Amino acid sequence: MTQLANVKSLSRMGELEDGSSLSSSGLASGGKPRDQGGKEVDFERRGFLGKVVGGIGAAVAISTIYPVIKYIIPPVKKFTSLNELVVGKASEVPENTGKIFQFNKDRVIVINDNGKLTACSAVCTHLGCLVHWDNALNLISCPCHGAKYKQTGEIISGPQPLPLTVFKAKVDGENIVISKS
Repeated sequence: MTQLANVKSLSRMGELEDGSSLSSSGLASGGKPRDQGGKEVDFERRGFLGKVVGGIGAAVAISTIYPVIKYIIPPVKKFTSLNELVVGKASEVPENTGKIFQFNKDRVIVINDNGKLTACSAVCTHLGCLVHWDNALNLISCPCHGAKYKQTGEIISGPQPLPLTVFKAKVDGENIVISKS
């Protein structure tokens, strides 16, 4: 009789006093059988919470995986390929020196040999290292494996399979203009 305050229906009081439990009779807490009660609601509290937790977990997983995928797959860069491009000032390449400039997707070395400009690819055809102008030897050399090229990109010595790609270089006013040959 100590639980009489917890009983909602006086008809159920007798069942509780006899020792039978509510769940063994198949009745829900409102006194309705479980198979009839709650038909208007498709889910129970546990199912709803499971869906909420699953949704939050999916949102966290997506917000974590998305930046990783964007890092692994780099964006596609679109270059406009121009036939002729101003790459720098003539004063940037003093006599008997060379300097590397960016021309479209290529890196080009411009050499000023006593006022005469020549240009060729600055990427060695052996392993893709950047070449430089060796003023003492008056030639283009690759520091990686000792490849040597003439000022016009022709092979002198080394392991490279092909000569350097040649470009046209001219001075227009104060600007250096490089164009495809």
